[in-house]
Amino acid sequence: MIDKQAILRNIRQPDERLLLAKVLDQADFSLKHHSNAFTDFISPSQMSLVLEVVGHMKDINHCVFGGNDECERRIIGFCPDYYEIEKSDFPIKALKIKINTKFSNGLTHRDFLGAVLGLGIDRGKIGDIFIFEDCTYVFSLSDISEYLALNLERVGKTAVKTETVDVCDVQMPEKNVVEKRVTVSSLRLDAVVGAVFNMSRGKSAALIESEKVFVNWNEEVSVSKLVKEGDMLSVRGFGRSKIIEAGSRTKKDKVVVLFEKYV
Repeated sequence: MIDKQAILRNIRQPDERLLLAKVLDQADFSLKHHSNAFTDFISPSQMSLVLEVVGHMKDINHCVFGGNDECERRIIGFCPDYYEIEKSDFPIKALKIKINTKFSNGLTHRDFLGAVLGLGIDRGKIGDIFIFEDCTYVFSLSDISEYLALNLERVGKTAVKTETVDVCDVQMPEKNVVEKRVTVSSLRLDAVVGAVFNMSRGKSAALIESEKVFVNWNEEVSVSKLVKEGDMLSVRGFGRSKIIEAGSRTKKDKVVVLFEKYV
């Protein structure tokens, strides 16, 4: 049994309490029924909070997946601790949307999301949306995929054709990233952001203090926050970068940081 009230007692934000309550309900269901249970899609900014709570649970395993390894919005799957969830167990489908590019007029992520939500779909039922030259994929929970395929007829003013496909059949393009290595005086956020995004430490500090820097999709305003391996850094207007390795030191006692930068 999960003591939900004890966990939620220290969560003050109403939206965070509601999200955690729903997640804990799924974990509790898994424990009681000795079966898999899955949440809705969770945004990157909310996921860090949820995983911090989930990581302390006993007698239960969890796995996180969004449809493929590039997805930012993901689902948490729970199962008893004597079992392991496979990615194929997750109830996720992809809606393939074909448009006539002559009449699409530059449809954006907002256009596709708006069209889907306009069908009365809750945001939590929808995962990532990938827009390619010849088609767009909308990841969703399996139980609404056929409804989407049958009812989504237009995106904006553009007529579309749709079909439901397995997420394993979605071909993602290769990541357009470059891997680089820099040395910094410390792993403070202002130092790392300055080195990674090729700007002065003063400028990086100003961007942090003006709420334009995000760590793992959470807004961060502390210049002294320590960066660690696996952190995703985003700077508004400058792009994203993921920290691959951090901590080894040079002979001059500088910290070596290996990162991937999205270009």
